[in-house]
Amino acid sequence: MQLFKVTLGFCGILWASSLSANDSTPRLHPTEKACISYETTGQMMNGTTVRCHRDYAYEQYEIQNTEIGFAGITQQQNQHTITIGEWIYAINLQTNTGTKTANPMYNGLVSALEDSSPEQMSSTFMSAMGMSATGETRVVADTECNVYTSAQMGSVCMTNGGLMLEQEFMGTTQVAVSVAIGDGGDDANYSLYQSVPISDGPDLSNGLQGLMDQLGQQ
Repeated sequence: MQLFKVTLGFCGILWASSLSANDSTPRLHPTEKACISYETTGQMMNGTTVRCHRDYAYEQYEIQNTEIGFAGITQQQNQHTITIGEWIYAINLQTNTGTKTANPMYNGLVSALEDSSPEQMSSTFMSAMGMSATGETRVVADTECNVYTSAQMGSVCMTNGGLMLEQEFMGTTQVAVSVAIGDGGDDANYSLYQSVPISDGPDLSNGLQGLMDQLGQQ
């Protein structure tokens, strides 16, 4: 169940992920700031997610309140994840504790973006994931998006600004119910990790190395 949640969340973060207002800060996303609320429904996962970023996604946060179920076993997840540059802070809102983990995507993205724009990187990532445009457009939460599909990864609907509005994966659908482009969300949601006990988190690099190698080759 945890692997399914990580996979779906990981895809969502990448759909959402060169210089910003601060010339030393990498620009990791075509859209400077945005905040999207989602509803997730399916046999394995149900609940809500809020995903926001600012400073071209150098800073991001995601708040999940979901229930994951498989083979009659269910697990409630109430988690707040903050990504700032090379660090990921995962905060359990039920225990008010968190972990700090190195972001395995960060260095590879920064390196790749030295020779390409976030827009080009987004296209490269879609190709690496086997996603292809269908030519179909939809309006989700009053915002237009373009549909991409893959036999392995399901389908997504992306705005021209690189924002994911709809995703179908392994029988679970995540759909945006509100989209606020130009609004990066509440400042307190980016600094929550500073007010809870933080311990070292797991090493996430091994599971993503193959994808990052493929992105680098393309």
